[in-house]
Amino acid sequence: MKSVVFRELPVHDANWSITTGRDGNIYVGVCGELTGGLSVFIVRYNPVNEKTEYLLEVSPALNEPPDNGRAPLSKIHYGMVPGSDGKLYCATHFSGPPLGDAIWRPWHTWDDHEKMASGFHIFSFDPVTEQVEDFGVMSRNEGSRAMALAEKKRLIYGVTWPRDHFYIFDLKNHKYRDLGRIGNVNPQSVWIDNEENGYTVDDLGFIVKYDVMSDRLIHLDVRVPKDPMFPSEERCVYDTVPSPDGKSIYGVVWNLEWAQFASRLFRYDFKDNKVYDLGPGYGKDPCDHIGGLIFGEDGYLYYAASRKDSNRRIPYRMYLFRMNVHTLEKEEIAPFDDGEYHAEYIAKATIDFAGNLYFADTNNRPTRIYIYTPEGASGKFIPRWPLVRSWG
Repeated sequence: MKSVVFRELPVHDANWSITTGRDGNIYVGVCGELTGGLSVFIVRYNPVNEKTEYLLEVSPALNEPPDNGRAPLSKIHYGMVPGSDGKLYCATHFSGPPLGDAIWRPWHTWDDHEKMASGFHIFSFDPVTEQVEDFGVMSRNEGSRAMALAEKKRLIYGVTWPRDHFYIFDLKNHKYRDLGRIGNVNPQSVWIDNEENGYTVDDLGFIVKYDVMSDRLIHLDVRVPKDPMFPSEERCVYDTVPSPDGKSIYGVVWNLEWAQFASRLFRYDFKDNKVYDLGPGYGKDPCDHIGGLIFGEDGYLYYAASRKDSNRRIPYRMYLFRMNVHTLEKEEIAPFDDGEYHAEYIAKATIDFAGNLYFADTNNRPTRIYIYTPEGASGKFIPRWPLVRSWG
């Protein structure tokens, strides 16, 4: 499988965010979790001329030098979303240690004024002018693991970490609102429907909806599935992607805290407010990680799923699958292996104007993205918008 390796950032170790901009280029948040004092970078890959550009070191641009002794702005997690205005809307996140430290945890530095996290920023970045608009720090001591853009309403929805509060940011009035805590375990996805209501899940997998008309956060009486062999009722959502008709989302359940990964595919229909269990990613193994959900131009749902390999540091190897959403037939396509490295973990995915699929590699140095071209892809770069989901 073809890849693009970010060799100019040899110490960075994770690509948590990937999307396609209004200009048709691929944008990646290249993060640094394991080495102290690293800032996240926004990197651009042009699929036409195959050029890679390292556009923005985020921390200095937001007046937070990564060597200032605090937890650095080391990540844009699932919080980079393209706007129709050509800008990228982003929320920063934490987990990398301060310069000189081996590890960092928010609970240990909550009241430490030298090493505590300053709090996550929401900002926009214009790739054409390279201008950054920093909307400021939103919640002290916290990061944002997931974010969605309700562009018509000019609102951003997200969830904080580690306190797991649902928030709204008003882009027009530059106003941040905390709607309260929804659980203990942070969901990895926040999504929207065609009316731009916001959704996520609580610790037990019940869907939480922000109703934009009534301005209320509502716990719905509908729940994402779990693998039947695990007794724990705790579960959250890792990745979601809109169906081609926009009437539903396809997602994957995640449960790292209790049973490692325990992934399960599902569909949630907005209109009838129902969840449908689509089973494991493949076979009968409940312990696989699933990520990188993306619909191809051929109508298949593509995703990455892991198989165990106990000889590796992270004991997994990732493989590309696709599912016929009408018959639920699942088919293995190829390993995420470019001949240099077989991926351990795939986070998210996106698609370009020609139908090529891009998958973000994580837990590797240097990081890379994998590129797969389905047989049904047009191969012609035809600009069209909207193209990708409105969330990270």
